[in-house]
Amino acid sequence: MDWKALLPRVPGIEPARVEVLADQVVVHAATSAPVAACPRCGTPSRRVHSRYVRTLTDKPLGGRLMRHLVTVRRFVCSHTPCPRAIFAESVDDLAPPHARTTADLTDAHTAIGFAAGGEPGARLARDLDMPTSPDTILRRVKAKSLAPGPPPRYVGVDDWAVRKGRNYGTAVIDLERARVIALFPGRDGEGLAEWLRANPQVEVITRDRWPAYAKAASEAAPQARQVADRWHLLKNLREAVEEVLARMTPEVRAAATPEPPAPAASAPEPTTATPEPSPVPGSTIAAPSVDSPAATAREARRQAKRDRRQRVLGLKAEGWSARRIAAHLRLARATVSRLLRRPVPPHGNAGRRGPSIVDAHRADVDAWLAGGHTNTADLHRVLKAKGCRASYHAVHRYASCRRDRTGMPGPRAPKGPAPAAPEVPSARKLSFQFICPKAKAEGDAPSFLDRIRGRIPALDAALTVAGELADLIRRTATGTLAGWVAKAKGSGAAELARFASGLESDAAAVSAALTESWSNGPVEGQINRLKAIKRAMYGRAGLDLLRARVLRKD
Repeated sequence: MDWKALLPRVPGIEPARVEVLADQVVVHAATSAPVAACPRCGTPSRRVHSRYVRTLTDKPLGGRLMRHLVTVRRFVCSHTPCPRAIFAESVDDLAPPHARTTADLTDAHTAIGFAAGGEPGARLARDLDMPTSPDTILRRVKAKSLAPGPPPRYVGVDDWAVRKGRNYGTAVIDLERARVIALFPGRDGEGLAEWLRANPQVEVITRDRWPAYAKAASEAAPQARQVADRWHLLKNLREAVEEVLARMTPEVRAAATPEPPAPAASAPEPTTATPEPSPVPGSTIAAPSVDSPAATAREARRQAKRDRRQRVLGLKAEGWSARRIAAHLRLARATVSRLLRRPVPPHGNAGRRGPSIVDAHRADVDAWLAGGHTNTADLHRVLKAKGCRASYHAVHRYASCRRDRTGMPGPRAPKGPAPAAPEVPSARKLSFQFICPKAKAEGDAPSFLDRIRGRIPALDAALTVAGELADLIRRTATGTLAGWVAKAKGSGAAELARFASGLESDAAAVSAALTESWSNGPVEGQINRLKAIKRAMYGRAGLDLLRARVLRKD
């Protein structure tokens, strides 16, 4: 078999001999074209001035690095007015001018860079016997020109976080081909408006309800139909329902509390006085329940917070601004804003004790307390002798907790058993129960929200109105947006009325979302792909490199 058949066939280059070394294959070749054209004026020339050897690295052959040593000729330009007197003949079929690698190896490095990035791509190239540096791979990725696709007609727009909470960008996706076609810095809509003016063929724009995107689409592409994203509409509806539930938290807790049993009929009082029974020797009479100093302090702090909340709400009701209330009460503006956003305090579960190292000696502690002892230093010494490694303060806290729970005598008066508080989910969890009605407990048992909404007429009315919009968005019911907005404004729920006013300001896009088949689903998928690529580069990629990798059509 001819050894030349194993080498790449390049027109105008004739291989002379091959050297097979331990770690590489060296191909000696020379150009064979009789004439060469001047790259400046294009005049062909036959006058050879000199020769030089050009070294090019190629893709590996048989597990060895492959190098081409090509003897290239320099020619004298025969066109006298040409400012270029001497030029070298080109070998563009093998490598572009000034390149040190062949076109095939450059394409391989570029493909590795698109798939893996810089550092991982350099490690992969080294394992494939095509070593290069990470900077070279990234430079070739950014220099790769992408073939222009057909003009898009249906596009989706969404933002993505360059640095969450600080810097954002805008992505435009071709919905027909499910690929990213443009990336812009910022989400103020200026880059989107400029792109839409350059693409007047766009017919449909899907987006969320970000005002900057709505304004850019209306001004730069008045011919396009705007479609609001259905998922974002459901998300905004859930947030409005959460505000309704947060406002009605007291009613929800009251509805969740079981009613006390009716008292039994009391027996008639005897007409004759009955002597009090004498106390049994050795027994103790339980004292009335008195809170401990720590519990009293906790209750005082809670009462102070309640009083502060009431002062803030009272001043707001009088027409004071949040800035003036904060200055008057010497509070932070963020604290005042938080109290005004949620007038009802959130439900908490403070005071639950975690596991303790003394739990292994619970029987010893209970026996010590039952003996009427009060000096916890003695208890600490007893437990230490039995191998307990807890500190004195841990033993003291544990003994105090056990004393309060068991009602045993001691320096603190015993407390009565606390009534079991009903397990009330937060407003956020209840809003998810509303927006995801199929996410029920095992056996299709009714959710907590389904059980209590019938006991609160105002809540049931608000959730009924909100459910009608959810059915319209999911297209399980028929109706118009204008009809639902009228119902929401007359429902008595201020949160739904505000949400309906926001939808009314973007009525065309929201109405299109209820009827059009386009959505932002492909957009969200491409945003996830963009995030994966950005995180694979450890967030250190600039916009030009990120654009090159994201816009590539795989």
